[in-house]
Amino acid sequence: MRLTTLFSLIVLSTVMALALPNRYSSNIEGDVNADGDVNIADVNLVIDAILGDKNNPACDVNGDGDITVADINVLIDYILRGPVVPTVETGMYMGITGYNSTLMTKEIAFLDSTTVSGFNDFIASLNTQPGRLLYYSVDKAIDALKVANYPENLQNVAIVTFTEGLDQGSLMMTDKYETEAEYAQALSDRIADQHVYGRPIKAYTVGLLNDNVVDANQFRANLYALSSDSAKAMEVNSMSEVNTRFQAIADDLVSRNMSEKLTLVFPGVGTGTRIRFTLDEVNSETVGESQVYIEGTFSLKTRSLTNIVYKGMTCTSGDSVAASSVDGMFVTMVFNGIQLDSEERIEKKNIQEWYWVDDQENWEASTEFSASGLPDVESTYSSALVMLLLDCSSVLNDNFSELQSAANQFIERMQNYNTIPGMFTVNGVSFQMVALDGGTFTMGVDSTMVEMGLANDDEMPAHEVTLSPFSIGQTEVTQELWYAVMGTTPSGFTGNLQRPVEQVSWEDCQEFITRLNAITGKTFRLPTEAEWEFAARGGVKSSGTVYSGSDNLDEVAWYYNNSYAVGSGSPDYGTHVVSSKHGNELGLYDMTGNVFEWCSDWYGPYNEEAQVNPVGPDNGVRRVTRGGSWFSVPRDSRVTFRGNESPTSRSYSLGFRLAL
Repeated sequence: MRLTTLFSLIVLSTVMALALPNRYSSNIEGDVNADGDVNIADVNLVIDAILGDKNNPACDVNGDGDITVADINVLIDYILRGPVVPTVETGMYMGITGYNSTLMTKEIAFLDSTTVSGFNDFIASLNTQPGRLLYYSVDKAIDALKVANYPENLQNVAIVTFTEGLDQGSLMMTDKYETEAEYAQALSDRIADQHVYGRPIKAYTVGLLNDNVVDANQFRANLYALSSDSAKAMEVNSMSEVNTRFQAIADDLVSRNMSEKLTLVFPGVGTGTRIRFTLDEVNSETVGESQVYIEGTFSLKTRSLTNIVYKGMTCTSGDSVAASSVDGMFVTMVFNGIQLDSEERIEKKNIQEWYWVDDQENWEASTEFSASGLPDVESTYSSALVMLLLDCSSVLNDNFSELQSAANQFIERMQNYNTIPGMFTVNGVSFQMVALDGGTFTMGVDSTMVEMGLANDDEMPAHEVTLSPFSIGQTEVTQELWYAVMGTTPSGFTGNLQRPVEQVSWEDCQEFITRLNAITGKTFRLPTEAEWEFAARGGVKSSGTVYSGSDNLDEVAWYYNNSYAVGSGSPDYGTHVVSSKHGNELGLYDMTGNVFEWCSDWYGPYNEEAQVNPVGPDNGVRRVTRGGSWFSVPRDSRVTFRGNESPTSRSYSLGFRLAL
């Protein structure tokens, strides 16, 4: 019988050696000989184990506690098809292990709102028992991270470990190590050396030091050994601190979940010319003090930028970038994987091009570079892979429910890995709402302003208004969003769907909002007049400017001088792409100019008494409009200026912004 089995396995081995390729260079369970491949050599080791020495735990590929032909079948599946992973969707992948005398594991799976309950249920199912397989749990977690078929945009790979004591029992789970110190060092080396899709492992260890820890020095040594750097080794003294640390770790992982692709179009210049693209707000006097820029030397021969320096950011494009295309005198270059050190997003309006002039020893602005069309900034969201390891030893009995709560809060935070607060998407079109804390402000103007001819009668009296928290659109509703909801294109100014929608009445806006709410399940609405003015002034961050965000109208608005007076034959005539001017203190754009914006209120006189969340008169004939438009003169562009129109009116200068 043994000879028959041996013959069959040898034939199987020979056939597979001829037929099966090597698959998945590195990083999957089943790499029995740890050579970085799953191939026929691993199958041969399992055959040897079946026929003779069954003491090699690595040959138990399917983890059933025995080494049989079933393990060979698993390897064949790996080699032919790769491991079965249900999805390669961008987002968060998580696995959880609770450890005491055994490992209780929820395999790595995609985490989102539809699957989170399974993770919560697993946390609830954990229980405490004697033992603490700390080292062994980390060892197996590293193995689990080696599964193939994760998204190629993997940005973060992490192990998050919680422990309340020293290791107990891990040496009994493997024959590789003789001492705990040897095992700990091996894990430290694995954490440092292991990469998944080219990404290093970020290993965080949170250790609760209390009277149960008999050797504080060894406890701290474990924290450092099981962390990828000293900053990620965290000693705490209470369970509340554990939750705080878990949230900080989640914030650290989520903060780097997005990168940006920057496309620049600029004129080719002579070889050796130094070019700087600044991404922060600078001018000709402060360009030398820029803290966020891309700078390099142009090569005419290769149409490339060389010796590139990235200031205030990281970028995956390297120190030399060739033109992706050339169109006459213009070259197009693409910079991928940009992440600003400030963790903010690139603001297109801030991008400027500068040339270094040797004779003058200063930077000169390019006259052929415009930030209002190109460059283009595209946001790309990444994926993450996290193993959460939880100490479930019996010493935790009194604190275990708190640990479970902290774990669930960590899971909830990671569930929203690629969710931007306030971002909504409808039929593929995204729009951003900005949350405001509310507060008290003075609405309107006093009589002095009217007497001086600087304001209109209906803007007074100045009165105190208190508002509850609310959200308001970062921009006016665009033609793109209108089409995504309504399927129509009412606007008179076309050519770019990022222009604000216009030619919409107050009643049209109500129909849009009704449909939007049906799609999203939210309760979007028009802002009240008081909410609009509070937001336009900058809310609690207001600097008291005449216009929204500045006393210089050209900085923040498309208005009469730069959009109407230029004449109908000019490309600048009419509305413009939203957010192509500077925003105000709250990051809201075009609160002044571009298009007037409908408010929910009936138009009527102000009340001089202090008010809380006012909504205007109970009835009326005309609805309030605010903000001025592309053909408004400066006086009509002030944050206190009030307009009014019939609810059925449509105009080339009349649009709206959402509130929530």
